[in-house]
Amino acid sequence: MKGGGNVAEEKWEEAVKEEELREGVPVAVKLEKKNVLLVKTGGTVHACGGKCTHYGVPLKDGVLLGHVLTCPGHNARFDVSTGKAEAPPALENLAHYETKVEKGKVFIRKAGKRASSAREPSTKGSAKNTETYIIVGAGAAGNAAALTLRRNGYEGRLIMVTAESELPYDRPNLSKDFITGEVKREWMSLGPPELYKNLQIEVWTGHKAINLDARNKTVSFAHESQIGFDKALLATGGIPRSPAITGTESPGFFLLRSLSDAEAILKNLEGAGEAVVIGSSFIGLEVAASLRTRNVAVHVVSPDAVPLARVFGERIGARIRRIHEKRGVVFQLGVSVDEIAADGKGKTVKLSNGKSIPADIVIAGIGVVPAVTYLLDSGLVESGAVPVKGTLETKAEGIFAAGDIAIVPDPLSGKTRRIEHWVEAERQGRHAALAMLGAKEPYAEVPFFWTKQYDTALKYVGHAKSFDRVVYRGKVEEDDFIAGYYEKEKIQAAAGCGRSTDIILIGELLKAGKGPSAAQLEDGGVALHDLLRMKPD
Repeated sequence: MKGGGNVAEEKWEEAVKEEELREGVPVAVKLEKKNVLLVKTGGTVHACGGKCTHYGVPLKDGVLLGHVLTCPGHNARFDVSTGKAEAPPALENLAHYETKVEKGKVFIRKAGKRASSAREPSTKGSAKNTETYIIVGAGAAGNAAALTLRRNGYEGRLIMVTAESELPYDRPNLSKDFITGEVKREWMSLGPPELYKNLQIEVWTGHKAINLDARNKTVSFAHESQIGFDKALLATGGIPRSPAITGTESPGFFLLRSLSDAEAILKNLEGAGEAVVIGSSFIGLEVAASLRTRNVAVHVVSPDAVPLARVFGERIGARIRRIHEKRGVVFQLGVSVDEIAADGKGKTVKLSNGKSIPADIVIAGIGVVPAVTYLLDSGLVESGAVPVKGTLETKAEGIFAAGDIAIVPDPLSGKTRRIEHWVEAERQGRHAALAMLGAKEPYAEVPFFWTKQYDTALKYVGHAKSFDRVVYRGKVEEDDFIAGYYEKEKIQAAAGCGRSTDIILIGELLKAGKGPSAAQLEDGGVALHDLLRMKPD
């Protein structure tokens, strides 16, 4: 029997007693080398892989709603009845097992046909389809789109182009475990070369797009080549801002956006004892934490009075500052950098308040701007970014945009949003790919991101451009809390530490338009699970 997994030869293995399974409660078991998750939903027992395919987080503590299980790590979603990955950051499906119940015992065996997987494609390119789809950008959105197109039946030519020399890689780890040295270079890849080869995805590295002709549907590149397309996804991400000061052109100053940036920083850290980080952004503070893990002395310079207060509010921002100060970071807040001056082999960073800080290395993390220079003559750019419809299609038919460059309709607020976070970009890439294949549903994901600084992980769900009230459940000082961000008594977003389940549930409540109200969130006695069962007002 070919291609069917040799089901007849698979042996049934006893997993658990049926009485050990309760409706809607995942149970993890280990059988030989297999980590398996068993779930009873609607009276039927399902079995799938027990670890998230993103970072290997155990799924037994995830949130199960119907057949959909959300990972407690970074909110990837899976259908437990098939093992299929329903939402990034997971791009690969879970193993899928058949189940049977006999004499009060649950048995499993590997399913004959696994749900389609990023590493085991259900479809490859085919000469029967003469269309060409091009993806400009190989970051979060571009990579997710390419895999989604192939796994959902696109058989034409598929090209993903990138100005970088690398295949798609895990960008969020650049400022975290890659800088600390915990993650090696070979672990950063989102897939081996064989993955793209097997899927017949052409990855053109070293191809910088310089112009897109939306009318004639062509993309031109810096080395004077050009390609035509039938449909395109624009997913070029962001370009890091550089402070407008003297000294940024000299050796020892860095921006951090790419793998090559991170490798250059690591090379210059050899023998470095002191560093200055410009900016108290997520990137800036994650880099500061990573440098302290390497025992490098760190000064963080920022015009902000409280780090990340604009996103998290002053109370949580102050807590983040204390976490860093406990590890030895020195903050210079309410000031800016005037100049980076050469000082022998090192540097002197001169501040607006007259202070000077010696440094061996200076790293700026002050945000990004959408990478849309190649689109300036296309007619697609407005206010420095690309507005799209609910399907993520631009004003030009057959041309879509996703990720950092896309201004997306927000079904929660009725306005628009542009968010520079990895999971949002991946989910937009997936949605755009399905729309390229004919899907009409508007993008309706609730944004999610996380930041990890030392051993503290903060998660955020929703999108609050502004807020006039913050409501807390739990204890901020003990890193065990949920904070809800409200504007005119309506919740916009929530942040949490140590409470993954609550973050997942609030995301579902936001998506369903069910609150919670400030009183419901603040009152620890109101279960968020119960609110999901209530009908919206």
